[in-house]
Amino acid sequence: MAHLRESHAVVVHCDTDCIRAVHGISELFNRPSITLRACYAIPSTSSSSKPDEASGDVSMDGEIPSQTPAPESSARSGWLVGEDLSNAEKEDGFEDKYDIRWPFRSSKSVDDWEGREYILSHLYTLLGITITSNSSPLLFIPPPTPTLPLSTQAAYTQVAFETLNTPAFSLIPSHLASIYALGATSGIIVHISSVETSIFIITDSVVRWECSTTVQVGELDCRQFLEDLLSEDELLDKELKAASGKEDLSIEEKKKLVREVSQVVWNECTGDDLEVPFLKTGNRSIVVGNPSGVVGAEKEDDSFDVAKKLVGDSAPAPTAQSHKSKKQQAAAAAAAAKSAQAAADAAAAAAALPQPIDAIVISIPSLPGKEIQLGPVRHRLCEPLLLGKEKGGDTVWEGVGRAIDNASLSLGERLVLWESVGVVGELARIKSFSPALITYLSPYLLSSADLTSDCQPSKIRLLNIPDYFANFKNSTTELAPFLGGSLVAKVAFLDSQGKHAISKVDYNAKGPAAIYNVSADGQ
Repeated sequence: MAHLRESHAVVVHCDTDCIRAVHGISELFNRPSITLRACYAIPSTSSSSKPDEASGDVSMDGEIPSQTPAPESSARSGWLVGEDLSNAEKEDGFEDKYDIRWPFRSSKSVDDWEGREYILSHLYTLLGITITSNSSPLLFIPPPTPTLPLSTQAAYTQVAFETLNTPAFSLIPSHLASIYALGATSGIIVHISSVETSIFIITDSVVRWECSTTVQVGELDCRQFLEDLLSEDELLDKELKAASGKEDLSIEEKKKLVREVSQVVWNECTGDDLEVPFLKTGNRSIVVGNPSGVVGAEKEDDSFDVAKKLVGDSAPAPTAQSHKSKKQQAAAAAAAAKSAQAAADAAAAAAALPQPIDAIVISIPSLPGKEIQLGPVRHRLCEPLLLGKEKGGDTVWEGVGRAIDNASLSLGERLVLWESVGVVGELARIKSFSPALITYLSPYLLSSADLTSDCQPSKIRLLNIPDYFANFKNSTTELAPFLGGSLVAKVAFLDSQGKHAISKVDYNAKGPAAIYNVSADGQ
């Protein structure tokens, strides 16, 4: 019976803007079968109140997210979610007819629980699960928050049993699931969401909530920053005019085209086409990848030196000799002169060739069939996270420093934490961002990896999803929370003692508070 429950379990990773889910866990751990935007739309005329404009939040497409609860009426006529919402957004006048709401984003007023129920119910429909006869246990990973209060856990428990009719339920924080998937039990998890970045500390599988740090910069700031850069880029301006066949573009026309270019970059160019610049620093060492075997074991073959990455490997030092004859000196001088002349000739030949342009070719919906070149400006899209939204503004790497400097951490714990640093969130799809972020943490390291210290780390290890997860091989780390949840579900629903999950019998006896006996992470 336990095996049946585990093999039919539902794993739901709910981030602030995206939900990933799968029905059934195989031996190889399946990738998400459903990916759904965590938003819905309601007709403007049925809105009981406008979104909280003071929050300043915008959606991925520029809409203002909801910070108020959905209408109290249970009638959801005209509400849109999923594919229906995507199709409606393509129609003219959509913004005037509907309000977009993001119920899983942090709210400054009242959480939109009705909206959350609506989206999760639609998710179960996509999974092919009939709620009235639901026999699949649920492992739920809620959006990351600086704390995970027991009241919030109880509310999710109530939704699971009363709205989704699940027979068993377990819950795990996103950052704890992430560290498990990345092959560690202690470390630093940097979660970059739409409007903010959260840094979490985990020691020996215990979330140190008192160390949680939030930086008010997120993916939406990067999207807006990239649009501003593209609007000012002369190369792109020429390309857009040539592709559209116009000598000049109106402000609205250019804004629309620039937004489409930005969306293509974010959706399709997150691999090798983007190279987020490293911090130009001294000789700092970083270990990239997961250690083989025991967590914390050294894997020196995967280490690389930041300075070497920036300037290239240096030539090996010549063998020292105590004496050279005149013939040897003359031969050496002739060889050096010949080598210098060859190098000069090669440099002159290279200078005569046309210099390659660091550009990629893209196409956008408004100009189908037209090729548009996009230059090196694209590499700067993550600057708000690394340099701040404005000069002197707060940055992600400074937030990591504050989190790890918390007084509750011992010196030994701090040193261990640098061995396991993971970056998650939708922005982790950009392959070059995580290594770049780690270079910005290099000021916290010793000036040389050859030095030793009992109070300061000499290396930082950046975690990846291990290759032994065959279905996730070479995946970027935005999938880490989902994979970690799948790992936990394997154990949670096999436990006959009910230490890691609660059943419907437990819920009927104790209500939503039954989750308190399972989760030790609520604060």
